[in-house]
Amino acid sequence: MNEHPLMLNAGDGHTITGTVFNPAAPTAILIISHGMAEHGDRYTPLARWLGENGIAVITYHHRGHGPSCPSENLGYYADQHGWTSVVDDLHQVAQHTRARFPGLPVNLLGHSMGSFIAQAYAQSHGDMLDSLILSATNRIDRGQLLASRTLIGLIRLVRGKRHRSRLVARMTFEQFNRKFRPNRTNADWLSRDPDQVDRYIADPLCGFECTVGLWWDFTGGMLRLSPATWRKDLPVHLFSGTADAVGEMGRGVRRHFQTIREAGVENVTLRLFEGGRHEMLNETNRDDVRDYLRSLCLTSGSPSTVAHPEMSPQTQAIID
Repeated sequence: MNEHPLMLNAGDGHTITGTVFNPAAPTAILIISHGMAEHGDRYTPLARWLGENGIAVITYHHRGHGPSCPSENLGYYADQHGWTSVVDDLHQVAQHTRARFPGLPVNLLGHSMGSFIAQAYAQSHGDMLDSLILSATNRIDRGQLLASRTLIGLIRLVRGKRHRSRLVARMTFEQFNRKFRPNRTNADWLSRDPDQVDRYIADPLCGFECTVGLWWDFTGGMLRLSPATWRKDLPVHLFSGTADAVGEMGRGVRRHFQTIREAGVENVTLRLFEGGRHEMLNETNRDDVRDYLRSLCLTSGSPSTVAHPEMSPQTQAIID
C-alpha cells in the first residue's frame, strides 16, 4: 500500500493537509473527519488496516488542528465564517477523492465534532457521498445549544474570540470525565484502554482547550443541522458506546437515530457497543468495531445488503 501526503488549497490562504492511504486495488473509499482537540494522524493504524482490506482512506486535519497548525491557532477555526470554512474544506477533500478514485463508492466517517461537520456536509453535498457514518455523535438539543451559545457569546464579547475559557472546559471535557470517577487521568472518558488514554495525553496535538471562537462556530453549525433536508436515499450509520458521555450514555445517540429515521431517511442503522466509551475505534474491543466499519464501507451503495458481523457478547445492536 502507498501512503501519500495530501495538500489542498482551500482558496482563502489555508492549506488542507492530510494523508492518502492507497492500496493496490481499492474497492471503496473512506474519508475520515476527526474530532475536537485531536488530529487525523491518530487514524493511521485504522487506515493501514482498512488498506489491507482493500479500502483506500483519506485522513486530514480540520482547521485549528494537526501538526501544521501554529500553536497559537490550535482550537481556532477562522476569524470569519469558521463553520462554513471547515465544511468547505471537507468538500475540497471529497472532490479530490472523487477525482482521484473515479467510480468507487465514497464513505464519510465523522467522529464526535467531526460527525457534526460530516452531517453539515451531507446536508449541503449529499450527492457526493455513498454513505455517511457517524461515530460518537449525539442528538441536537436545541434548547441546551442555545443556552450554551448565549454563554459562549458573552465570553466571546468580553474576552475575544481567541480566549480559552476554563468555564467552557469544565462544562464539556471535564464534565464528561466526571462520569468515570474516581479518575486515573483527565481523559478516562475516552476509552477503557489505559494505553490509548495515555497516548492521547502524551500527544501535544490532543486535549488542548479550544477557543470560544471555535465553540461559537461549532454550536452555530450544530443548530443549522436538519435531517429533514438530507438526501432520503443516503445510507446513514450511527455507532457509539453505551458509556459514551458525549452521547449521553447511548440515550442521545438513540434519540438522534430516531430523529433521522423520522425525517424520512430510508436506510438508517444504529449500533451500540456495550460498555464502550467515547473513542470506539480506540477501545478494548476495537477489532470488533473495525470489522463493523469495514463491512459498512464494502457494502456502501447497496443498503439492502449491509452485512453486520456476528455480534460478540460485548456488543448490542439496533438495526433498522
